[in-house]
Amino acid sequence: MQKMKAVIEHATFTEIGMEREALGKMGVEVVDIVESGADIRKEAVDADAIMIETLEIDKEIIDSTTRCKIIAVYATGYDNIDVKAATEKGIFVTNAGNYCSEEVQDHALALIMASVRKLFLYSQAVKSGNWEKKLGRPVRSLLDLKDLGVPIKGIPDITLGIFGFGRIGRGLCRKARCIGFKVIAHDPLVPAEDMVKEGATPVDFDELLARSDVISIHAPLTEETRHRFSYNEFKKMKRGAILVNASRGAIVNEEALIKALKEGQLQSAALDVLEQETPPSEDNPLFKLDNVIVTPHCAFYSERSQMELRRRILNQAMQALRGEVPDNLVNKEVLAKIGRK
Repeated sequence: MQKMKAVIEHATFTEIGMEREALGKMGVEVVDIVESGADIRKEAVDADAIMIETLEIDKEIIDSTTRCKIIAVYATGYDNIDVKAATEKGIFVTNAGNYCSEEVQDHALALIMASVRKLFLYSQAVKSGNWEKKLGRPVRSLLDLKDLGVPIKGIPDITLGIFGFGRIGRGLCRKARCIGFKVIAHDPLVPAEDMVKEGATPVDFDELLARSDVISIHAPLTEETRHRFSYNEFKKMKRGAILVNASRGAIVNEEALIKALKEGQLQSAALDVLEQETPPSEDNPLFKLDNVIVTPHCAFYSERSQMELRRRILNQAMQALRGEVPDNLVNKEVLAKIGRK
């Protein structure tokens, strides 16, 4: 009998000892794409399981597979996988679900607070020898954007708009309300009463834009949400509003964002994600703007969440290799394709 094979690509953890041990006990050969430098296109052909983090698994790769039972994604988002092609091929696609909800909520709230309090600008000013502490305006020595003199509001005077009210959006709502933010929210897939239960006021998209002092994005990347925030949307926002994105980079049109920031339409932006991340361009104009905070897509990370991520994906792969339907199945329609319930 031919030995089963699992192909693993991991970008944010350095070893796969836990995976090797557990899969080895099942008699599964493990190919570490990162350690070996192997070609995913070649290794996927006879793989029974593909455990992937950042690499794109496109239709060409999926169609080339001969034994693959599962593509398990080390993430919540799975836009790097051609789910339709996998479904047509009868392959399970799974993700890590809500493994890092608390971490992303906390990171988003930290970005919001840093932006509202202008911590980055003030820290840079002090390091540059400028002890400017007039809280009603930014540090002029660091800014050549004349329209950014937006007073710092107290937290109770700030309306936080949440775009996307799933587990992360709800958790952020609870935490933000605890420290005094007024919260409004928009998500066409969530009943208004669910938002009200969390203390958020449900609004339509245009009202979210018009009323928010800060907008925090927590939606998946889909065809409907791609570039949902572009120049027309920024023009509808309050002049001097703040944009925070710890979800998916392509939900925001970066070119339009840069324009809105330079014009002073937006006071600042705080981003954990970019349109291009692997790697980001060193010439990205966002990196040159003093009113932008960028973190390296790390909102998900803590020691706890990293271990939980690995456990979940490993368990899903093992379930599929045992002939079971794995947890966190993304493409449930595949069950009909393979005659399962």
